[in-house]
Amino acid sequence: MRPLLFLTATLLLQACASLPEDFPQQPSEAWPEPTATQLGAFFERHVPETGPRSGVILVADPREAFRARYAFASLAQRTLDLQYYLWKGDLTGRLLLWRALEAADRGVQVRILMDDIYHKGRDKDYATIAVHPNIQMRVFNPMGNRGIGRTGNYVLHKKTLNHRMHNKIFLVDNAVAVLGGRNIGDDYFGIDPELNFHDLDVLAVGEAARQAGSAFDLYWNSRHAVPISVLYQDPVDVTDLDLLRTDLEMNLDDALEEVPYKVPHEIDAVRDQLEDLAAALIWAETEVVVDPLDRFEGGEESAFVVLGRLLRDEAREDLTIQTAYLIPNGGGIENIAHMVDNGVRVRIMTNSAQSNNHLSVHAHYMKYRKPLIESGVELYELRADAELLNHYREVDNRIVDSHAGLHTKAFVVDSRISVIGSYNMDPRSRIWNSEIGLVVHSEEFGAVVKAEMDEEFQPGNAYRVELDEKGKLLWTIDTEDGVERWTHDPGTTAWRRFITRLISWIPVENEL
Repeated sequence: MRPLLFLTATLLLQACASLPEDFPQQPSEAWPEPTATQLGAFFERHVPETGPRSGVILVADPREAFRARYAFASLAQRTLDLQYYLWKGDLTGRLLLWRALEAADRGVQVRILMDDIYHKGRDKDYATIAVHPNIQMRVFNPMGNRGIGRTGNYVLHKKTLNHRMHNKIFLVDNAVAVLGGRNIGDDYFGIDPELNFHDLDVLAVGEAARQAGSAFDLYWNSRHAVPISVLYQDPVDVTDLDLLRTDLEMNLDDALEEVPYKVPHEIDAVRDQLEDLAAALIWAETEVVVDPLDRFEGGEESAFVVLGRLLRDEAREDLTIQTAYLIPNGGGIENIAHMVDNGVRVRIMTNSAQSNNHLSVHAHYMKYRKPLIESGVELYELRADAELLNHYREVDNRIVDSHAGLHTKAFVVDSRISVIGSYNMDPRSRIWNSEIGLVVHSEEFGAVVKAEMDEEFQPGNAYRVELDEKGKLLWTIDTEDGVERWTHDPGTTAWRRFITRLISWIPVENEL
């Protein structure tokens, strides 16, 4: 028994581990003179003489989303600020890591801020990157124990560690920002062999990019942003960094060949595309909405709950929503019913049982489908075999058998106001996570977003969920041969539906 007791005591002590109260943290800010950089100066020349000073482009194509990040990082001159909830170590993750390291090698100051929840075992990698004199690496709201007691540490400190940073910012020279729902990984950029998400980003220049820089600084300079040197204190030196750089560079050409679409990596080719990009910009009033840091202290409600109440009262004609995860407790259905009663058409699209990558979320979402429909919502669920992937399947054999998933977090009010960001309509976003989004006041931009959404509401991409004459759920799609119907979640087995129902009884809804 002694070894067992010793092991138990050791695990308990590790689970109780906490971070030091005082650690070195040098404050810094986004580059203060973006127009003094080549990107900032270029887009400044395209700002209209009068009117809004933010230029925006919707980025719906996952491959364009990767191209944009990869290309703009190559043009960074002063700063590259990267804030993410999840950064995978797969093909696209390694390519973007190399791009950041390449930028640092030519003198760009790189700041990387990562949430801690999904990065177990990667402290040495982070510490190795931070050896570079031009790279700073911080981990947001990290767990005190970094090893075997990590799970226990999370359980014992759940009140604070359950708060996660879900923000996503890719910011170059404080002049160009990519904001939206995408993390960094193959499944967000259209090349994963099993699952490929549909998502929306917005590329923003001018004032909107500077607003994103302020949002980044808010979190970067927080006491919750812990330098990797505090978390990982084993020796790491320039030799380790050189090995990492060599590994990335040796495989660079092969990696670019693996990407099944052309990625602009020559600087001149990237610059040549800027004029086309500038011509496509929509100039609009914008506002970056970001949750206050008090969220991590148990105070202040979500900035997006406040925004939702404002937009609820703004809506006159229609509200179109896409959300990867939909659990509208906490007054969500009441707010929607209020709009419907005022004559507003409300359409919501989320994941189906097959396309949802979190079974627990689907289990708790199920109980809200009927109330949503009864409140007047037109409810849709993404098909796992959605046609939106067909084009990519035709050009990439590896993803022929992959299925579609919805990761978008966006809504449009009357085509006048669009919100693209990281906020889902679920308790995790509403209660626990910090989130960010760009609000765009523009009918032109709203029409673009709505057209993209409308395509995904089509029968080839989504099921319409309705109630039959007996008040039972019914899934339908219109086909050339008539209406196809299902009386249970399409594509699921009785066993899977049974397990999902059991999960729905577990009282964890406010954790999802």
